[in-house]
Amino acid sequence: MVQSNVPILQLNNIHLFYGDVPVLNGVDFDLYRGEIHALVGEHRAGKSSLVRILSGEIKKYKGSVILNGKNIDYFTPKKTINYRIGIVSQKLNIIPSLNAVDNIFAGRMPFFWLKRFYYNKITVECKKLFDKLGVKINLKIPVLELSIAEQQMIEIARVLSIDPEIIILDEISNKLTAGEMDHLFYILKEFVKQGKAVIYISPNIDEVFKFADRVTVLKNGLRRGTELVKDLDRFKLVKMAYSFMLNIEEYSDKNEELFFIKKKNESIINDLPIGVIILDVNNDIYFVNESACKIFNYEENKSSSKSLVKIFKNSKINKIDDIMEKIINKERYIWDGISVKNEKFVKIKSFPLRNEDYIFLGTILMIEDVSMDHFIKAYLLRAEKIESIAELASGVAHEIKNPLGIMQNYIELLKMKKNDKDTNEKIYKIENELNRIVNIISSLFSFSKFNQLSMKKINLSELLEEIILLLSHMMNKKYIILKKNINQNNIMISGIENRLKQLFINIITNSIEAVLDHGIIEISLKADKANGYAEVQIRDNGYGIPIEIQEEIFTPFFTTKLTKKNTGLGLSICQHIIEAHNGIITFKSDPGEKTTFFIKLPI
Repeated sequence: MVQSNVPILQLNNIHLFYGDVPVLNGVDFDLYRGEIHALVGEHRAGKSSLVRILSGEIKKYKGSVILNGKNIDYFTPKKTINYRIGIVSQKLNIIPSLNAVDNIFAGRMPFFWLKRFYYNKITVECKKLFDKLGVKINLKIPVLELSIAEQQMIEIARVLSIDPEIIILDEISNKLTAGEMDHLFYILKEFVKQGKAVIYISPNIDEVFKFADRVTVLKNGLRRGTELVKDLDRFKLVKMAYSFMLNIEEYSDKNEELFFIKKKNESIINDLPIGVIILDVNNDIYFVNESACKIFNYEENKSSSKSLVKIFKNSKINKIDDIMEKIINKERYIWDGISVKNEKFVKIKSFPLRNEDYIFLGTILMIEDVSMDHFIKAYLLRAEKIESIAELASGVAHEIKNPLGIMQNYIELLKMKKNDKDTNEKIYKIENELNRIVNIISSLFSFSKFNQLSMKKINLSELLEEIILLLSHMMNKKYIILKKNINQNNIMISGIENRLKQLFINIITNSIEAVLDHGIIEISLKADKANGYAEVQIRDNGYGIPIEIQEEIFTPFFTTKLTKKNTGLGLSICQHIIEAHNGIITFKSDPGEKTTFFIKLPI
């Protein structure tokens, strides 16, 4: 739980290159006292590169690092220790020929004439550290004779020995047992209660949800989002953080690749809300996770069929021949809206897996249950058709209502004349039927959206000020710096006030969610009277919009946000509101840098 309003550590716009290859492309990250901040993302997302910058192993190319309010130009291993930052890296950083005591206090031993007295003292300190960690370590033998888990505990003890303010743990759980991890996290929880902080890097989503307070997602060297874990949607986090294109370079050549993939990732893949099936080189089933078993009603055991075709046939899915053809031809492909028995619909993605020598190893199938999306989209399609019919009916009603009015006028004139009884009765019958037609026509207007809301003159500057006031509590909560230039009181537009408020609230809220604490949002208003429009610009220094999804952001139900409440309808609604006002909405985004939305409305 965060115990301070000011970050203990801030990384702003960090860029890093390995040779000519960009590794970090403008990453922002902040860490507060009293929190465990998880950092997730697939292999080569940039997580460990951030750690290497803080450890002093490499220097950043561009950006700033602020530690306890002080700008740090660069780190060295000695500076990192002096700044009380303790780092446990992925790779064990120990000297095998030395014992545990020498490894923990390496580089901090006194001159030889004090060494004997001091050595007895630090040996006692080491015993206390290992007691705290709940392990027993032989302090006299070289660490090469100890287990990997014991060596990992020596690394953690070394970090604790410097009395750190910040601890960084980089993918350590695969070296420790579940019991050891539980005890370690108990220690970390006690650690952050003292006003200190932890950065925890892990591929295991379960650990994030169990122990972390906040999480930041990195992908392709960019920050894709930072959220409170308690607000997260598990499915969205997994979908954003991992592409499942497993890179064989991280696996050992001494093992069967598929076996190693299964063992290394089984704990991650098995708990995913997305179905995963791994096929071997013969296209037989090698591994099926629990989600896939539920989707296809498949029970994995030794006697289970290894035939994908048989599973597909038992599930009565369509396009079996097409799917198998693409798999056999080792093609990467996506099938959407595949029907499965029991009225399910799934999206299937096929990814051929190859090693660095381009040797085919098998195929990974990702199966996503999109039944809800399918039914919602079908409902919206029907609703859209109904709306179109309603608008058509309204148009027809409008055209009919005019001649009906004329006919009613003539009926009134006929009633004013002296008519015989039979003629008057016929006139009244005609009048009653005309009134009935008018009532039917009037009821058709109730279906029309144009009859429900009317345009009026709106002062755009006043509307924006009202929205800023409305959202000020959200900005204050994140200490956001707001820069505004909207003091042009003579810019009047014609519009539906509530709809325009919804438009600007959606976009500004997106900016608030995109920036880190102490981020910057700029709102400006200007008039282009020559071309007859007002332009509102809303800019933030959040994580930007990745290039590969920029064409999709106005698509209904498309979202990159991690929270449970987001539906992916916000920007599509904004676009609909703009079009209803004869306006234009566009954007410009530099991934990892800034995003600007441009809203143009007729004056």
